[in-house]
Amino acid sequence: MERTKQNVMNLLRELPFFDSFDADDIKAFAPYLSLRQVEEGNTIFHEGDMGSYLLFIVEGVMEIILTAENRQQKIVATYGPGASIGEMALIDEYERSATVRATTHCEILILTKTKFDVLQDENPRVAMKIMKGLARNISLRLRATQGRFRDII
Repeated sequence: MERTKQNVMNLLRELPFFDSFDADDIKAFAPYLSLRQVEEGNTIFHEGDMGSYLLFIVEGVMEIILTAENRQQKIVATYGPGASIGEMALIDEYERSATVRATTHCEILILTKTKFDVLQDENPRVAMKIMKGLARNISLRLRATQGRFRDII
């Protein structure tokens, strides 16, 4: 079901990432996002691409793929509604660390680095809430990765 931009605020309220946001925060943040549809099988970005945005999955499932030195690709994670992907693009100026592909039809909200920089200038409090949420997500993923390594040691 395709949604229009007027629904972005309602979509944000549905995502756990924004649980700590009040109505004013949601209203302030919504205009910085773009709503997009992604068809099943489409690659969102490739490992090695320059990152310029992050996305929030509203609907559907995406897989994270890494390429080994022998060029074999391995699915290392799968994320569904509520997940954010590509957080590092807002934090650093490095290439994408993985390939991301839609395994089903997906609906996503996109926050570009350019729009995030404007948000930082116009509403630093909301931008800080976004950064705290991204840091929390990255931290949780790092902890999960450490747990996987602990299993193979």
